[in-house]
Amino acid sequence: MTSSSALTRSSPSPGPVADQPRALPPLAFRQVELSGLGWAAIVLPGAVAGASAGLALTRGRLRPGPLAAAGLAGALLGVAVARVVDELRWRRSAICLELAEPDAVLDLLQAVRAEGVHADMIRASDGPAGAGAGYALRYRARDDRRVRAVLSAQLS
Repeated sequence: MTSSSALTRSSPSPGPVADQPRALPPLAFRQVELSGLGWAAIVLPGAVAGASAGLALTRGRLRPGPLAAAGLAGALLGVAVARVVDELRWRRSAICLELAEPDAVLDLLQAVRAEGVHADMIRASDGPAGAGAGYALRYRARDDRRVRAVLSAQLS
């Protein structure tokens, strides 16, 4: 089977999409790029809540050590919650794997459905180069590794 393939994501961010998923550092966000103001919106509420809890635990005595530790813990908790929400949103996003031949997409569709992946065959839209419409397999981002494993097994 000879066919060309391209990976596309249905997300609002413009720009090139890598053919292979990139490895992310543990706290890196997949869908959101945060500016300084975005980081402040995530970190500050948690830090204030943590510092308030630390002040309540010390019964109103201002001791900088426990207060700072509680504020730091609250800030880290805010980042962790934001990262989990971003990961869950990314896992539900749709990915399309475009193939030039409809038979190749149909074969891949049947193989990934046999693996338990919910996937659909769609007609791909014309790309920016205007090379014509092909066909694509649409599936969830969380199933990307399984789909790529089936595709590489079919190509070898």
